[in-house]
Amino acid sequence: MKIECLPLSHDRRIGDGAYPPVAAVVGAGAWGTALAAAFSRGGYLVNLWTRQARVVASIRDRRRNPAYLSDVQLPEGLAATTDLAGALRGAEVVVMAVPSSALRVIARRIGPLLPADVPVLFASKGLEKGSGAFMTEVAEAVFAGRLVGVLTGPGFAAEVTRGEPTVLTLAMAALAGQKTVGRGAREFAETFKTRLARGGISVAITDDVVGAQVGGALKNVIAIACGMAAGRGFGENARAAIITRGFEDMRKLAVALGGRAETLLGSCGAGDVFLTCASTQSRNYRLGVALARGDEPPAGVVEGISTAEAVRMLEQDADIDLRLPPVIRALWAHEISPEQALERLLGVD
Repeated sequence: MKIECLPLSHDRRIGDGAYPPVAAVVGAGAWGTALAAAFSRGGYLVNLWTRQARVVASIRDRRRNPAYLSDVQLPEGLAATTDLAGALRGAEVVVMAVPSSALRVIARRIGPLLPADVPVLFASKGLEKGSGAFMTEVAEAVFAGRLVGVLTGPGFAAEVTRGEPTVLTLAMAALAGQKTVGRGAREFAETFKTRLARGGISVAITDDVVGAQVGGALKNVIAIACGMAAGRGFGENARAAIITRGFEDMRKLAVALGGRAETLLGSCGAGDVFLTCASTQSRNYRLGVALARGDEPPAGVVEGISTAEAVRMLEQDADIDLRLPPVIRALWAHEISPEQALERLLGVD
C-alpha cells in the first residue's frame, strides 16, 4: 500500500509567496516523526518517508505513528509516503533521520532525485561504522557541492512532538565562507531558525560541524557509562564523575580533529549530555543499566555501542587516548566485567 504525497512541484520554494515551503523528512522513527511534527507546526508542508505502509496508513487515517510515539497526535500538515521520490518532490530542505548505519545507502538513493540547490541536513548522531566518518563527511562524499549540515542537540522525541520547548544546534561548515555559498548558507540558516521557532524549537547556529558532531556522538557513550553506574546502585557523585571524564573525552577529540572546545558548552554538547545521561528515556542510558545488572538490552538502535567502536579509528588517527570509549568497547566484547568497567571509569587517574 502506498499513499502519494501532496501534489508538489519544484517551484514550491520559500520566497515565492504562493505556497507554504515543503520539507522532506527521511526516516519515520521516533526522532524523524518528532522533527516532522515540529516542522509542520513551524509552517512547512511536511513529507515523511518510511518503508512501512502501515505507518503511512495510520498517519493518514489516525494522525498517529503506530510504531513510535503512538499516543501523540500528529499535525494535519504532515503527509507520509513510501515513495521516496514523492517525498522529495518540491522540498526546499531535506532532513535525514535514519540510523547512521543506513545513512550512506539512503543518501545515495536521494542524490539523483534531488535538485542540486536543495540543502540536506542530517539528524543522525554517531559515526559511520567501519569508516569512523562523521555524518557530514558521508554527506560530502555523496552530495558533492551541495549545502549540507547537521541538526543535533538534546531532544526527547515525545516532547518535541508535543511542541514542548527544545533547543537544538544547526551546524554548517559553509557558514564560515565569505563567498556566495557562505551567504546562501547564512540566509538558509536564519530562515530555518525562524520557522522552527514557531514549532517550539530554538536553533543555535554554528559553523563548527566537528565540535557539534563530536558532542552528539560521544554523549551516547557517556550515557551508557552513566547507566552502568546507576545499574550498580551508585549515586549522583558517580554520575557527575563519569560526565566530567566524558566531557574531557569530548574536548580532547573535538580539538584534535579541528573543532572548538567552546562549541561543546552549547546544546550539542553540554545540553545533550545532561539530557541523555540522566533519564531512562534514553536507550543508551537504559543499555548501561541493563549491562550493569546482566539484563537483556533494550530494543531498538543504540548508537553508543557503534560509536564506541567507530571512534577507535579517530583515536588512532589523532594519536589520542580517550577514557570512556575503550572501556565500553571492552565491556561489550566481554573482555571485562561490569565491575571492572566501572573501576576503570571511576578509578583514580
